[in-house]
Order: sequence, then C-alpha cells, then structure tokens
Amino acid sequence: MKKFITQEDTSILDTLKKIYPNSSINTLRNILKNKRVTVNNKIVVQANFLTKKGQQICIDSATRTLSNNVEVLYEDNDLLIINKPCMLLSVPLDNKDSINALKILRTHYKTTQIFAVHRLDKDTSGVMVFAKGFNSKKLLDEMFKMHDLKRVYHAIVHGHLETDKGIWKSQLTENKILKVTSSNVSEKSKLAITHFSVVQKNQSFSYLKLTLQTGRKHQIRVQCKDAGFPIVGDSKYAEHLNKNDSKLCLQASVLEFNHPTTNKKLKFKIPIPHHFKKFGFS
Repeated sequence: MKKFITQEDTSILDTLKKIYPNSSINTLRNILKNKRVTVNNKIVVQANFLTKKGQQICIDSATRTLSNNVEVLYEDNDLLIINKPCMLLSVPLDNKDSINALKILRTHYKTTQIFAVHRLDKDTSGVMVFAKGFNSKKLLDEMFKMHDLKRVYHAIVHGHLETDKGIWKSQLTENKILKVTSSNVSEKSKLAITHFSVVQKNQSFSYLKLTLQTGRKHQIRVQCKDAGFPIVGDSKYAEHLNKNDSKLCLQASVLEFNHPTTNKKLKFKIPIPHHFKKFGFS
C-alpha cells in the first residue's frame, strides 16, 4: 500500500495524475473504480471527489489472486501481467479443456481478446505478460522478436560452478518427441545465449541468476544440464538426479520493458517461491 499526504485542495483524479504522471486517465479511473483508493480511511470511487490539503491518501496494490492461484500484478488497457504458479499451463495444449493461465484470464475478464505473447513451461513459475487486443499483441510480439525486454530467471542447480559468472552460448534443436538438445549449426537450430551469475551456494547446490539474451524453448534447462549443473527438480533433462524432487526450481523472477503504447518503463519482480527455500536459499 502506498500512502500520500495531499498538498492542496483538488480532485482525487488530479491528485492521482501527480502521483502517476505516466498513467492514462482510464488507468487512473480504474484504480478508483476497483476501490483501491481511500481518503482518510474512506473508500473513494468518484473521480471528481474533492480532497483537501493535509488529507491522507492510501492506494492499495493492484495485486490480486484469481483461480488456481494466478496472481495479477498489473493491468491497464493494453496489458495484463501475472505471476503464474508452478504446475499450471500457460496456454492450452491439444486438449482445449485443460486448465491454463490464458483460459483463467479470459474467463475472469469475460473476453476472448486476451492473448499470450510468450510462454513459461508448466513447471516453471513466474512473471508473464498477456496482451489485451490485437494491436497490443502485435506490438508485444515484435518486442519479444527483437528481444527488447529484460528477462531474469532464478534457479537452483546441482553442484558448484567453476566461475561465479559468465555466458552460455549454444545451438538448440527440438526433436520429434519435443525434447530440446544442443546441436551443430543447421537450418533447424537456433542460437541461445544466457548470462549467468552465482547468487549463493551451499554444500550441494548453487542459486543462480540467469538473464536471457535470447528466449528459446527450454533454453535455461538445457544449458544448465549441458554445463554439468542441472536444475533441481528437472525430471525432463536430469531425471536421474531428480526422481524425488516434485517441483522444478526455476522461476521467471523479473520482467522489464517499455510499455508498447506509452513507452513508460515497467518492471515486475517477484520473491523467491516457497519450494526454493527448503534447499537453504532465501
């Protein structure tokens, strides 16, 4: 919750404009409409409500939880940013009735005009962005294509890296059984680049920060395995080590980009998930 003291007599909408100078009028009206604003502990929803100098304005966080623990971190007329929990699909598979983040959002907002512009694996938790409307989808698709976003992951891996930071580069190819492997350069291979650094380590594991320069399918999982430090809980790429670990220790922790319409800088960062903590990291 954010707290402010008004500096003059003015409408609550004008006050919000000063607090959020880069936000649209519709966004500010939605903050009021969603009952996130109080003036001296009373909820205010009318944009023309008159505030007086010295009053306290409190603005609740936009974060709220939908079904299946999908947490909405931010929304405006163009975007929806969520924290997708582990073990939830991002989008439908062939089975259209499967529970997935896209379906949950479309059901909650009662519209089909919400679109996924990237994906997280079912067993990877973290920050995702969805587009509202075709125009927003087109702009976001281009941003992802040009890698005009900062995407930071955190992972717990087996073992200790020889160096505390560096870059992994490899060519990745997906085979017929949908498993990604490193390969030689070919028409089907795609260059994958990940910047890694060690945040913490203990006797058996290392806690890594991983920044994507490219965004290939299973990029981090394959490169960690190829480097000799597979991700804890990765039953697909390190099943011999992870038979007893129920959850993948990989999270999309940070997403940072300029808003495709307003050019406002947006940054979303979420805390370490609970299932990481049993390995001694916080």
